[in-house]
Amino acid sequence: MPPLQRQPLRLYRFLVGLVKVVAICMGLVALGLASGYVAMLLAMEKDRVEVPRVVGLDSVAAGALTQEVGLTPRVVAEEFSDKIPKGHVTSQRPGRGTRARLGSEVRLFLSRGSDQLEVPNLASSTLPQAQRSLAETGLSLGQVTQIHSDLHAREAIIAQDPPAGAAATRGTTVKLLQSLGPGEEMVTMPDLVGREMVTALNLLRELQVEARMSFEQSVSRRGHVVAQDPPPGGRVKVGGQVTITMGE
Repeated sequence: MPPLQRQPLRLYRFLVGLVKVVAICMGLVALGLASGYVAMLLAMEKDRVEVPRVVGLDSVAAGALTQEVGLTPRVVAEEFSDKIPKGHVTSQRPGRGTRARLGSEVRLFLSRGSDQLEVPNLASSTLPQAQRSLAETGLSLGQVTQIHSDLHAREAIIAQDPPAGAAATRGTTVKLLQSLGPGEEMVTMPDLVGREMVTALNLLRELQVEARMSFEQSVSRRGHVVAQDPPPGGRVKVGGQVTITMGE
C-alpha cells in the first residue's frame, strides 16, 4: 500500500484507541464516584436504626421498645379513637421502617378512648344534680323547659333529650324538662256588688273560696254587698280568701 494511503488508516486507528482510553478512564472515574457514594451511605447508616412499629401498644411498652433500638420516645398529643384503647398509641412519627439517627425522637400520639358516651339517667334529679352529672360524663346542659306537673315534685327533672342510655358524642347538649310542681287552680271572681249576703256567700262557697267580711254604714244597701276584693273578673286561688263589704 502506498505511504499516502497508510496515513489516514493510522490516524483512524489512533483515534479509536484514544476513544477507548478516554472511555476506560471515564468508567474508572464513575466507578470511583459510585464506590465513594456507597461508602458514604454505609458510613451514614452506621449511626441509623430502623424505627419499630409501636401503634396499638400502651405508652409504657411503646416507650420501652423505642428506647431498646436507641431512639427517644416522646408523647406529643392525645386524640379520640374508637378503635385504639385509651392510653395506647394511635399513631407515630416517623413511621415504621424509617431509618432514623440514633437518639432521635419518635413522636407518639396516645388514644383518649372513644368520644361516644352513654347519656346518664337524669329523671327525678334536681337541675344542679343533672348539670353536675352531665359535666362528669362529658356532656353539656341544653335548654331547660319548665311545666306544671301533679306527678312530679317541684324542680325535679321529668324528661330528657337524648334519652337515658342513648349514645352521644362527647360535648353533646342534653335538653331537660323540669317540673314546677302541681299547678294552682284559679277561679274568676263574679260581680258580687249589690247581691244579698246569703247569695254572695253561696256563690263564693261554690267557687271554693273563703269569704272575709267587713261592714260599713249604708242605709240604702243594708244587707247587700257594697264592695269586693278582688274586683269582678279578678283571679283568686281555689281555697283563697275574698273580702266582701256588707252594708248595714
